[in-house]
Amino acid sequence: MAHLLRIVMIHGHLNGVVELSVDGHTNICGTNASGKTTLQRLVPVFYGELPNKVVPKTRMKFDAFYLPNRNSYLVYEYRREAGNICQAVLTRKAEGGVEYRFVGAPYQPEDYLVESEAGGAALDYTQGPAACDATARRCRPNWALPLNFAR
Repeated sequence: MAHLLRIVMIHGHLNGVVELSVDGHTNICGTNASGKTTLQRLVPVFYGELPNKVVPKTRMKFDAFYLPNRNSYLVYEYRREAGNICQAVLTRKAEGGVEYRFVGAPYQPEDYLVESEAGGAALDYTQGPAACDATARRCRPNWALPLNFAR
């Protein structure tokens, strides 16, 4: 069974980059309404829970809440049984819903983020490694084409 190491949320419902290490004991603390429970709800998605089931019915759908922008990413870094470290990357489809990509390499910020005069910024799906094109095969090494699940 895969072992989840960390969750990286890039430009999600919180601006910037939020990293949550879950390789061992993890303590999440913060003030009321700071996002502690919201982060915890991401763990079951890695283990197969349907994304929309982890979002309270009073909120919008998973993709609209956790992946609101064209440069929002949810990265699950994990260790496979064989010992290699990989990523499951969730992005938002243009027509709504979640797109999954599996990457045969550890998370590296430079695959998703660039420095600009205004500071750090997340790459748009069409600019970053998630922009793999099935026909042109323009992908960085180890990047997989998207998988669409009809759930």
